[in-house]
Amino acid sequence: MEKCSKHPQSDALHKCNQCGLYFCSKCLEAEKALCKKCANMIFKETENKISMPVIIFISVSFLLVLTIVAAAFLPSKNGDSDTKPTSSQTSSAPIDKVIKKTDHFTVNAANNELAIKEKSEEYYQAMPTLTSLPSGESLGLDKIKLHVLKDKKEYVKETGKPSWSEGFSDYKNKEIFIVDSDGLLISILPHEISHLFFDTHIGYENNDFNWVDEGLATLVQVGYDDEQARSFSEAMDSIRNGAHIPLEQMSDFTLSQSTPTTTINIYYAQSLSVVDYLKQDYQKWQSLLKKLKSGLKFKVALKASYDDSLTTLENKWLESIKKRNQVWEKE
Repeated sequence: MEKCSKHPQSDALHKCNQCGLYFCSKCLEAEKALCKKCANMIFKETENKISMPVIIFISVSFLLVLTIVAAAFLPSKNGDSDTKPTSSQTSSAPIDKVIKKTDHFTVNAANNELAIKEKSEEYYQAMPTLTSLPSGESLGLDKIKLHVLKDKKEYVKETGKPSWSEGFSDYKNKEIFIVDSDGLLISILPHEISHLFFDTHIGYENNDFNWVDEGLATLVQVGYDDEQARSFSEAMDSIRNGAHIPLEQMSDFTLSQSTPTTTINIYYAQSLSVVDYLKQDYQKWQSLLKKLKSGLKFKVALKASYDDSLTTLENKWLESIKKRNQVWEKE
């Protein structure tokens, strides 16, 4: 059962049609199928909207006034103007990329800059609820550089990542690199922001639980991207039929340019599925995160938090997913 995004101890009854998060009955405008935040935001947008006829009337009136004023100052037909246009008047501003700042991000993008800024801040605020990690402010994530690269070629050149990758987060420099694609706003962006939160809080180097980091980021991602959820749901069918990767091997499992797509999908789907299984017990999940942050190896932290070995966890998880689909899975 999915938990409420605002009240993790309460079972979620509905999913907001606007933001895609789950909420209990206290947090949802049931008759609108929206959470209260989205319902209020839509109401304000509607309340403040100016009708198109009014906009047209104002625009035409303004242009008419400008025309009259300009005519009064035009030179006569018999006169020549000595005024020459300045360089700033003849040259246009560069349109390659636009760099703008938000409260927590510096966005470097050529397209959809406003939407990227708004979604970045939305995901930033939602991360503690979605992941059980501390807030971005408490982690010192206040000046994140977000680079939206125009295509895969530029992305691979900039990051050195394989061509099947679409995003990369560098927590040491507080930077995120993303390919400009159809899935940028609802898929790759929340995934990479989750990585930044996890890696900043827990740490990345010299650990044996990178798959946990990947699984948590993918769990956040499928909460917004139904198409990606359906893709990983297909991989879950293979996992249920015996194609899963033994958890003992997950710590050293490496994805590269030559890794088959099927294997990549199974790795991500399995990481997502096991993390979702672990998160069902909120207190134990919190304990696991604290112990991983303290520097414990995953096996030790798992035993201390869940009283399970890797083998026991694997058996319980497999038994669970064979009995029922997980909440995030889509047909």
